[in-house]
Amino acid sequence: MADERQLEYEDEQTADRSAQQPAVERANAGGSDLPIKQGAVFGAIALIATYLSHLFLTAIATARSTPAAGMVGEGEDASLVVAEMVASWKAAGWSYLSTFGTGFEAEGEVASLGGVPNHGAASVSGAFSMSTLFLFLVTIGGIAAAGYAVARHTEADDAVEAAKAGVTVAVPYFAFALLAALVMTHTFSEGPAIEALVGGEFSSGAVPGLEAADYLGSEGHVTSEVEFGPSVTDAILYAGLIVPVVLGALGGVAAQREDALEKLMAKVDQL
Repeated sequence: MADERQLEYEDEQTADRSAQQPAVERANAGGSDLPIKQGAVFGAIALIATYLSHLFLTAIATARSTPAAGMVGEGEDASLVVAEMVASWKAAGWSYLSTFGTGFEAEGEVASLGGVPNHGAASVSGAFSMSTLFLFLVTIGGIAAAGYAVARHTEADDAVEAAKAGVTVAVPYFAFALLAALVMTHTFSEGPAIEALVGGEFSSGAVPGLEAADYLGSEGHVTSEVEFGPSVTDAILYAGLIVPVVLGALGGVAAQREDALEKLMAKVDQL
């Protein structure tokens, strides 16, 4: 009998240690119940795959685009100026950020990405085109899939824990949104491109807040350059926080959808 009680005691101790092991591992990982490390890894994988999709389609759109061109000067001094295309890696970042609803600015004034010349950002290559729909689904679905993967990998016990695990995928999205907003800017310095932005003598530009007289001389010569890029505030708020957090949490909950449904029905029954 003593031997049997000893064996039962040892089995209970082993079970207790097994139950405590995940908590100990989380504590050793940084004292937090949130799987930050795993979420960062899965989030980074989804983010990289998403950006590469935007880059691939943007590179194709850029290759098919015709750069802005125009005559600068008058009479014998006139010359044809062809504006330089925006680098594909920058335009891909614009395409990526615009999918989250990020706004854009030119010299501090609100600007529309679709009206900006000399870029091939794939998300605005055509309204409701197949490529736009594909990029939207990849961008949004990638976050939810990453949240689902984290919740499954960490074996979340219920819907609440799964949602918390899914939220952690937002970490790399926040970092990339901040980096993209600061780095992925372009300075337009050629006359034809600037005229498309600020307008000319007989045309309006893509940025209503900019006056042509402040950037172009009497013969079309450039007097001041125009810097264009994403709104830092929008990029951080939408692409770095709100959308990744919400979709990551929803993806995590999807991994525990039965538990989430049971809790929802319990709340309904209480009404």
